Amino acid sequence: FKKSVAELNPIFVVDGVAKGTGSLARNAVGGIAGSASLLTDTLSKNMAVLTLDRKYAQKRDRAMREGRANETKNIVDGLGSGGQKIFKGVLDGVTGAVRYPIRGAEKDGVEGFAKGVGKGLLGLVVKPFIGLTDAATDVMKGVKSSVEADNLNLEYNTQIRPRRCFYGKERSFRSYHIKDATAAALMLTTSLAGELYLTHCDMGSQIALLSVRRILILGEDGREKAIVRFSLMKGIQIQEIPEPGGEKQWGLIILLKEPRKDLSEVEVITCGKKTFALDLYAKIKDGCATAGIDDINL
Repeated sequence: FKKSVAELNPIFVVDGVAKGTGSLARNAVGGIAGSASLLTDTLSKNMAVLTLDRKYAQKRDRAMREGRANETKNIVDGLGSGGQKIFKGVLDGVTGAVRYPIRGAEKDGVEGFAKGVGKGLLGLVVKPFIGLTDAATDVMKGVKSSVEADNLNLEYNTQIRPRRCFYGKERSFRSYHIKDATAAALMLTTSLAGELYLTHCDMGSQIALLSVRRILILGEDGREKAIVRFSLMKGIQIQEIPEPGGEKQWGLIILLKEPRKDLSEVEVITCGKKTFALDLYAKIKDGCATAGIDDINL
């Protein structure tokens, strides 16, 4: 600067220093709160997997995704939302501790009861902790929103691409592919939530998601059309499948080792094009190999 501070009006100097200091403080506190909320959010997601309760993890993930539309605007909202999540975590833990032993006993007798007790006690400890970390996340978001009053209209989630996914039982690291990352994120909202991502197959009007244990088919509307464990597959055939209108399209016929509850011994997956059927066949083959299934007729 050509002019020294002494030549400037002291009032403007003091005002500028005050504004700069305030801005620095707001950004520092907001940055710390934002980082803390990301850490607690990640911890909650990992702990949800440790409950061994896929339905709970799936339900929680859906609730979190829907809740992003109503982000906390200030610290008061954060405290209110956090209190609700602590209560819900305790309620889920207590409910599971009672429900799982009963369901286990109904399904597998004494052995199922013992497994249910273990699962229930695990949830009794972990689920309230998840509620506590979710509450901390909301409080930190509220703090961030409060100190960044000028940015209240900005969306909290600034992530511009899905998180990197890891592959298979070994959680192997590969170069980033946005389609795989998107499929892995989508898997968290389905019945495969909590399982390890393996691969996916985009078939135009539907998509196949493969974990290390199962394959799930999602329709064009996002609904789950079919789900099959690799361990239940006896054989797979690629062939043209007749449609009600008389037309045919390529697909897979999966032969099952045991009949389903409806006594069906096959699962039919329509793929449309032959290239889609061949691609899905190859990925199911890899899935069976990953699951250690070597008695399937391929």
